[in-house]
Amino acid sequence: MTTIIYGRQPVVTALRQGKTPLEEILVAEGVGGKFFSELRDLARAAGVRLKQVPRPALDRICRSANHQGVAARRAVFAYQELEDLLEGLAGQKEPALLVAADSITDPMNLGNLCRSALAAGAHGLIIPKDRAAAVTPVVMKAAAGALEVLPVCRVTNLAAALMRLKEADLWVMGIESGVSQSLYEADLTVPLALVVGGEDTGIRPRVRQQCDALLSIPLASETVTSLNAAAAGAVALFEARRQRLLSAKESKI
Repeated sequence: MTTIIYGRQPVVTALRQGKTPLEEILVAEGVGGKFFSELRDLARAAGVRLKQVPRPALDRICRSANHQGVAARRAVFAYQELEDLLEGLAGQKEPALLVAADSITDPMNLGNLCRSALAAGAHGLIIPKDRAAAVTPVVMKAAAGALEVLPVCRVTNLAAALMRLKEADLWVMGIESGVSQSLYEADLTVPLALVVGGEDTGIRPRVRQQCDALLSIPLASETVTSLNAAAAGAVALFEARRQRLLSAKESKI
């Protein structure tokens, strides 16, 4: 089975990474310049056919006009098994950092969260199979190439998966508005899984029960009572990144 990815960054990153080989690249007629030359050279080096098609045809293939003139056919996204992800953590030089996205249904939110996770140094992302967005072309476009690098696990039972992470000596901390402990008061340098709740439901009760701590993001305005999932995840991830960089710097002194 194949799927379509689209957008310049996702397609170029997929060509460079080679994690999931592309079957064909489709470029809208009229696209040229430096980008087209780079794309053609990368495709030739990877042995991938490049084909120019009318822009309306590309719109239909992508089911969107937001493709930036390029798309590619590739194998369906391959999720990683949770045990394989845990095994990979053992080889990391720094404490584990994972993200668990609980029931995020907006593909753009999920894609942006994936991008932030990779940028902040996370080692993987876990999503539930039911009542949540899967990795689709829209998600991959929003992730801007991050999903060619970031491992994603899709699990039947997120609460059980978090229990397994705790057995593997990770702390599980949920991001939730209205709780007393601030994100900035928590130690995020430990091996950690950050749980980010869905847009409407937040963190579900059974998932919340698996959290070792619930942390809030202090907001300056009473008008804004919460952040969307991608924004909240990004704030938490980069606070973890800040603390870890500071800890590494202090350990060298």
